[in-house]
Amino acid sequence: MQIKPSIRSNIFTNSHPFGCRQNVLNQINEAKAFEPFKGPKNVLIIGGSSGYGLSSRIALTYACKSNTINVSYESAPKGNRPGSAGWWNNIYFQSLTKDTNLIHKDFVGDAFSLEMKQEIVSYVKNTFGKLDLVIYSLAAGARRDETTGEAVRSQIKTIGEDALGKTIDLADLTIKDLLVTQASEQDIKDTVFVMGGSDWKAWIDILDQNNLLNEGFKTISYTYIGGPTTERIYRGGTLGKAKADLENQAALMNAHLSKTLKGEALISSSKAVVTKASVFIPQMPHYVSCLFEVMMKHGVHETIIEHKYRLFKDMVYGNKRIIDEKNRIRLDHLEMDPKIQEETIHLMTSLPDDEFFKLKGTKQFLKEVFQIHGFDYDSIDYETEIDIEALSELKPE
Repeated sequence: MQIKPSIRSNIFTNSHPFGCRQNVLNQINEAKAFEPFKGPKNVLIIGGSSGYGLSSRIALTYACKSNTINVSYESAPKGNRPGSAGWWNNIYFQSLTKDTNLIHKDFVGDAFSLEMKQEIVSYVKNTFGKLDLVIYSLAAGARRDETTGEAVRSQIKTIGEDALGKTIDLADLTIKDLLVTQASEQDIKDTVFVMGGSDWKAWIDILDQNNLLNEGFKTISYTYIGGPTTERIYRGGTLGKAKADLENQAALMNAHLSKTLKGEALISSSKAVVTKASVFIPQMPHYVSCLFEVMMKHGVHETIIEHKYRLFKDMVYGNKRIIDEKNRIRLDHLEMDPKIQEETIHLMTSLPDDEFFKLKGTKQFLKEVFQIHGFDYDSIDYETEIDIEALSELKPE
């Protein structure tokens, strides 16, 4: 079968296996050029199959010679369905890192569940013994409440008045306005339950209770703050409430870990990059495209793996940490530079829609959107027939 992009409501419903391999390979080739540094030996990544989590995994594998465990929920290929991009990222990460002679293990399942946590506890006890770093990079739209058995869904909504945001319709490549409605108290509660910090803390608690954390242990999760153009929809909305909870849980864990293990629980505010989530959050596609344009013009644009490498080398395990008044690592300081923000806002508010798609930043944004799902690579012939049944024999290790 031939695999072409299938997009519904700005969400890719398929992926291209060979393109996903190229995505992983490109990041690995970048990472091989990085200067090594002393970092964690044994790493657990909750949500390491794509985006920030995958880039963190690759950067640490090559810069620190880290052993890694990844927990992610992915769809395997079945029938005419080629499987999710994260499924193939896991498969090809394993095959492309064989020569590192490190331990890399993937668990595919519900990271929120107690069963998965217990499975990881057992694996760590029998292999690594203890962990040096846990990265919490989970992006999920729903979480099962284990007390009721019901699925709770997060909501992208404002708090207070409705807000109008722009997005790029990936199906017809047009800019469209989206009305983001205000949240109810239940919407806020549900979003915090799914995307806040309670599950992150549950992971650290169960690992700590089983004596699986090394002296000097660190754990980190990723947040996003952003500028004024995304404030009402992102940081000032339900997503912001979830991120605030994530940051509050980090402070609680940090107090405990610093006392018991001389460890740390950290929050890093990341730069806006292209992820599966950034495409369907209203206002983000428009903002990120203009941001890319400005940052590339000023020579401060970073790829996602460059961004994560700098985080760990300079700010987690190095001495160049930049923190704010809430003790958050501000890896986004280049994005939030007043000059960068001023120029980005000017582009967003002054550029006609027909000129927007001519921007190098927009072209880069769209290219990356397709590439994280395995499409739009010049090196791949997308007319080639793919035997999904044969590829289905490949399984996570």
